Amino acid sequence: MAYSRVSRCNAARAILRKSAQISAREATMVNWSDVAFNLYPHGYCLSWQPGLLWLHAGADLVVSLAYFVIPAYLLKLVRQRQDLQFSWMFVLFGVFILACGATHVMNLWTLWRPDYLVAGMVKVVTAIASVGTAIALGALLPAAVALPGPAQWETVHQNLRREIAERKEAEQQVKHLNLELEQRVRDRTAELETANHHLSLLHEELEQRIRDRTRELEQAQADLLVAAHQAGMSEIATNVLHNVGNVLNSVNVSANVIGHKVQASEASGLARAVRLMDRPDGDLATFLSEDPKGKLLPAYLAKLSDALTEEQHSIAEEVASLMSSVEHIKQIVAIQQSYAGVASLSEDVAPAALLDDALRMSADALERHGVTVRREVEAMPVLPLDRHRTLMILLNLISNAKYAMEGRPEPRDITVTLDQPAPDRLRFCVSDTGVGIAAAELTRIFAHGYTTRRGGHGYGLHSCAIAAREMNGVLTAHSDGPGKGAIFTLELPVLPAQRKDGRA
Repeated sequence: MAYSRVSRCNAARAILRKSAQISAREATMVNWSDVAFNLYPHGYCLSWQPGLLWLHAGADLVVSLAYFVIPAYLLKLVRQRQDLQFSWMFVLFGVFILACGATHVMNLWTLWRPDYLVAGMVKVVTAIASVGTAIALGALLPAAVALPGPAQWETVHQNLRREIAERKEAEQQVKHLNLELEQRVRDRTAELETANHHLSLLHEELEQRIRDRTRELEQAQADLLVAAHQAGMSEIATNVLHNVGNVLNSVNVSANVIGHKVQASEASGLARAVRLMDRPDGDLATFLSEDPKGKLLPAYLAKLSDALTEEQHSIAEEVASLMSSVEHIKQIVAIQQSYAGVASLSEDVAPAALLDDALRMSADALERHGVTVRREVEAMPVLPLDRHRTLMILLNLISNAKYAMEGRPEPRDITVTLDQPAPDRLRFCVSDTGVGIAAAELTRIFAHGYTTRRGGHGYGLHSCAIAAREMNGVLTAHSDGPGKGAIFTLELPVLPAQRKDGRA
């Protein structure tokens, strides 16, 4: 029996060798169906040994069953997970594995049946599926590598859980903040109402204080004029009263500004805010967090608070400006009162302080005309001077310098200097960058009634020159010509102190 099996296998091999030796021309005439049906199954090659035969058969059977089960699982996975990425790749793998299973089935079949043509066609299908799967997998590999791994997904899940916990905590904080916001709104409303009440009281008090202060200043102005004329100081009084009048105008302007600001106050918005918060259901927190108007209310109150704070600061600044103006008037009046006594011929005076008094009394007018003052003063001791006449001359020279620059382009500078050219001489200089003086006018600049200023009376420089001569001094003027400014110089002797009755 064993010999007959070997003979049959050898006979099959002989037939195949004979077929291979057929010429190409004869090969075209071969009947492949005869060849296919005259082949022997693989069992002949295994000599039909039971152990070897069932080893191959069992292995092919188990592999084919596994290869048929795996595609079924893949198909089930794709159907149940519609959101699965690259699901078509799982289907392609299933086709490839199914084709591999069919190949093992044909290996099992050809152990007993020599259907090698069908087995070859199954292998071709398997080859096509395997090549297609390999190409698709190669193209898909970068995207598959980029997919998040389990650790990354776990991190994402942890972040989501943490975010959920944070949101829950934030919701609790929002509820707490709503309650706190309600209380803060009530507190802020009470503060604003108090501030509005204080502003009203402040407005009334300011109006009364301004009226009282204005009456006092007007009376002081009248008293000052009388005292100045009685003391023979009409030139000084004219400059002082001019400055007082200017500052009074500033006081009136500040008072009007304060009145307008109080009348235009944003405090009227408090009533609207209170009406909005006066809820019939009493649920202010819900109104503030859900109602469209309620959501805007905190921002409106904050804006209203800022506006009222700004108004308070602005009014405070105006009040400070007003008080500064009043203080300026008081200083001018105090300085004038110190000079309003009975004139003395000579007394101990600090020349620098005398010059500073003249500048303070003229400060408002200089500022209004946009004039900048430069002060150059040498240090010197107290000297015996005729305080009143010297002050009158300095005020007149500063006033003339101011008017000389009226209408001139900036910069408008006045330079006042004080020095001692000799131990027994004292020199004041007032220079300006004004219209200058023609040479022909310098000879008569101190003449009685002569003036170059429209509306001038021509008495100022004339009286100053007389006062300088009465103090044994000299008043001179110098100019390089029209448009080049002018310099007025007052030189006085330093005399021994004299008694107030005029006797040495």
